[in-house]
Amino acid sequence: MAENEYHVSSYVVRVRPQDGPSVSDVIQSVTGLEVHAEEEGKLIVTAEAVNVRELAKLSAVLEETDKVMSVAPIYHEFSSDGESTTSVPQDEQQARGVKLQ
Repeated sequence: MAENEYHVSSYVVRVRPQDGPSVSDVIQSVTGLEVHAEEEGKLIVTAEAVNVRELAKLSAVLEETDKVMSVAPIYHEFSSDGESTTSVPQDEQQARGVKLQ
């Protein structure tokens, strides 16, 4: 594991529309998670962590939160010692017209 790691990921979290505000409050209470928008049962959430293991734990928290129906990862950026790498799921790359190898 590299020193000075930083990970940030974003997710779309689906809940029933009536559960959005309460689920948003629960997610907001977790250190490392932030809800940026909540509308009609869709929450836009980011996770920030110092290593991939902590990021995986935050992802698991989202998936295990009561009343969450699904969690879709959208974006992941990793930086270590000044170098940055971005990851976008393959289906999103295809939708954007990115050539896959």
